[in-house]
Amino acid sequence: MRISTNQIYQNSLSSLLLKQERVAKLQEQLSENFLKVRYSSDDPIAFAQIELMNQRISITELLQKNRESADSALSMEESILNDCTTSLQRLREIQVKAGNATLSEQDRKALAIEANIILNELLDYANTKDIHGDYMFSGAQTTTLPFSINSSGQYVYNGDSTQRFQLVASSLQMAVNDPGDALFMRIPNGNGSFTIKQTGTPNTGTASLNTGSVTTPSAYVPDNYTMSFALNSQGQLVVMVSGLVSGNVIPPTGLPDDAPLYEEGMSVSFNGMEMKVSGVPNPGDAFLISPSQNESVFATIQNMINNLNQPYSSATEKAAATTVNNQILAQIDSSLTTILDARANLGARLNQLEHAETANSDLIEQSKIILKRLQEVDPLAAATEFKQELYNLEVAQQSFVLIQGLSVFNFI
Repeated sequence: MRISTNQIYQNSLSSLLLKQERVAKLQEQLSENFLKVRYSSDDPIAFAQIELMNQRISITELLQKNRESADSALSMEESILNDCTTSLQRLREIQVKAGNATLSEQDRKALAIEANIILNELLDYANTKDIHGDYMFSGAQTTTLPFSINSSGQYVYNGDSTQRFQLVASSLQMAVNDPGDALFMRIPNGNGSFTIKQTGTPNTGTASLNTGSVTTPSAYVPDNYTMSFALNSQGQLVVMVSGLVSGNVIPPTGLPDDAPLYEEGMSVSFNGMEMKVSGVPNPGDAFLISPSQNESVFATIQNMINNLNQPYSSATEKAAATTVNNQILAQIDSSLTTILDARANLGARLNQLEHAETANSDLIEQSKIILKRLQEVDPLAAATEFKQELYNLEVAQQSFVLIQGLSVFNFI
């Protein structure tokens, strides 16, 4: 095959230009912090992967900031609920002490003063603002004061029931608040199933009731019951129960002569419920037993204060206060349970945030490793290759100079 002088020249020139391009590329990488891909034209596939890694890092760093914000919010809420727990535990101690029949009215009034101080503390806790100046317990209404007292002296909730969520990891949304109505307003009164109180007409005897309980849930029939005390035809004191819907329960006939005789300290059971009666009732005394309804912790404490300020000298007055004491103590326990359950849930969420922090950090680190591998060259390898390619270029240049001087006449 015959090869022309021009063809030899073109091949040499092409080889020289390729080597010059390679040397220039290596020199650029060495001078640009060892970046091997700066433009899509450098390596379209690698460039797309680099863009993806940069995007992943940016998004994950944003999620990490969200996580930090959520951690701060939940940690602050946990601190406030811890303070609420301390206050409620002290209220419980006061309420237990209030059950001591040897206390004087002045002793009870002193307890009422302390309970009122704690009530104001709890109200302040419930109206706490976060580090951004937003109310913590208003749900989504973060600029609205959550709790206030209306013109009737009732505690009202002005927020909503929204639980806000924030994306803190690629597949994890975290609740960053707890609405105040769930924490402070929806506390079942009484024992959580039913509540007991005297009727509108004050009792004249010394009977009081404990909080009672639902002993057989499958047999429990919620209703508005009246437990009353009457005399049978023999002049004996009996206990009777009737329901607004259930009708006569004890006895089913509704007749005093068919009712069980009253014995001090007896337990009365009906429709899945049981409660203990202490003291000696007078004929005509009665108690209302009604299904539990939601009550705010603030209203419970206000009722506690009111009860502590009631007359407390006669046996009848002490019996009336005792029934109320028992109800309030159960309600304080329910409030404590609500707050402690919320704190346990907060603890679980804070643990999840710790795991999210680790997951986010690992993802950022792994993405940066991949990005470096895609984007950067090995400095030592690049320098070695540059030196070799530069040498190859010099050889090629020398060869090209020789080829330029060649013609067919050099061989004649």
